[in-house]
Amino acid sequence: MTLMTQMDCCTMLGIGPKTLRHWLRHAKMQFSIHPADARLKCLTEEQVQQLATLHARALQMAPDPSLALSEEVTPLASSPGDLAVAQENEAPPLSPTRSFSEEAELRKTVGVLEAKVLTLQEQMTQLALELLRERTERYEQRLRTLEALLPPHATRAPEVKAHVPTIEQPPHSPCASQRPLQPAELLARSRTLPRVEYGVQGLYVLICPQEGLLSFPVDSPEWFDWFASLHSFRFIGSQGRFTAYREGQTRSWKAYRSFHGRSHRRSLGITDRLTVARLEQVAASLQSEMNSLS
Repeated sequence: MTLMTQMDCCTMLGIGPKTLRHWLRHAKMQFSIHPADARLKCLTEEQVQQLATLHARALQMAPDPSLALSEEVTPLASSPGDLAVAQENEAPPLSPTRSFSEEAELRKTVGVLEAKVLTLQEQMTQLALELLRERTERYEQRLRTLEALLPPHATRAPEVKAHVPTIEQPPHSPCASQRPLQPAELLARSRTLPRVEYGVQGLYVLICPQEGLLSFPVDSPEWFDWFASLHSFRFIGSQGRFTAYREGQTRSWKAYRSFHGRSHRRSLGITDRLTVARLEQVAASLQSEMNSLS
């Protein structure tokens, strides 16, 4: 049975002497005294393997067989000649300096690996932020494209009154009301957010992607019920604009606007407080911040 010194055991398990003693107490093991040198504390190879299995450790390196300690006791030399032969045949003791240097090299390697892991984590964070910024810019570009497709403010207000009866009483013509939408039209509607837009003469136009122009007045019960059914909407006021979204499943809303790759946010409050005055106040605040950064 081969015995290994305490430093050899620490090197194979990749731990320090204090941790090794702690593992031995939990495993109810004890050091063995080498029969030839009582100063050396040893463990058997089976005990080291058992500790590695208990703590899910892979043995990092096997001790040099030439440095392994054997339980066989070298008989006492009966003469000076025999003593010299015994000393020549005796294995050289393991140098503590070598064990400490190997442990220092292992610690240095672990430190280098930890630094590389931290660098990779920082790079992943930067990539995630860059992806979010690029996605926000694409979203803003898509909204501007959709805004360009809508009629200007000067001609939109008269259309509200002209089309309100049409929405409430749709025509019976199959070509006007029953024409199936093309895939491109369905995709555009699914990506378009509901809008509240300021028009001429202080009127606000409410546009729903599915229902078209809405006829109920602002700050009315229907106004708040409509917001309660939404998850996000687009506000274009007289002093600024922003995109609003609901915070999870709550009734609280947040307004944000992207500028120079950064998102600026404001709290709008709960659904019952989404009045026109509140929306205009937050839009003006965000616009003022944008102007200060320009």
